[in-house]
Amino acid sequence: MTPIGNDNAFEIYDQLPDAVFMVGAGNRITYASAACEDIFGYVPGELVGVSLLDLVMPEEQDRTLREARSVVSSGARVGFENRYLHKQGNAVHVSWSARWLQAQQLRIGVARDVTALRCNAPSTVESLLAKANLAPHEKKVLRLLLTDATEKQIADQLGLAVSTTHSYVSAIFRKFGVRGRAGLMSLWLKSLKIDAHL
Repeated sequence: MTPIGNDNAFEIYDQLPDAVFMVGAGNRITYASAACEDIFGYVPGELVGVSLLDLVMPEEQDRTLREARSVVSSGARVGFENRYLHKQGNAVHVSWSARWLQAQQLRIGVARDVTALRCNAPSTVESLLAKANLAPHEKKVLRLLLTDATEKQIADQLGLAVSTTHSYVSAIFRKFGVRGRAGLMSLWLKSLKIDAHL
């Protein structure tokens, strides 16, 4: 079954290193690309017809369902992260970009495996936190700045006004001596490399 597009499009999806999913009614997977096997351990055919929520770690299912509803109501989302259970039983950290396709009544999502980054993240984030005197909310904002979340998404997640979040972000950049998010990410990636060599 090809829910949208043509067979050539699906051949292209299968070349991507990130997994592509199409999810229909009842959160059931109608399409999964070849990268699903590398990321989740399942060949695509094993996933078609399965509820996407059944693959999510139990403690994150409610949050993931709320996110799916948000994609349907808002139309698109970038940077949502959650954890899935690999076929072998280990947790896989995934960062999602998703869009609601109204005409087809499908969510299309691209899943990137960020497990290596997230598993090393606590120590490197703590290394960054130790380098600057951050207020409690600044620490929370910093952790989210190291994801793909926009400032508005960070504000929503923390229950803050966008203007307040922007003030925290500006203070964080100032305290780390960087001009923007790219500079902050560069510091974080340097911390990852240093930790990897220790």
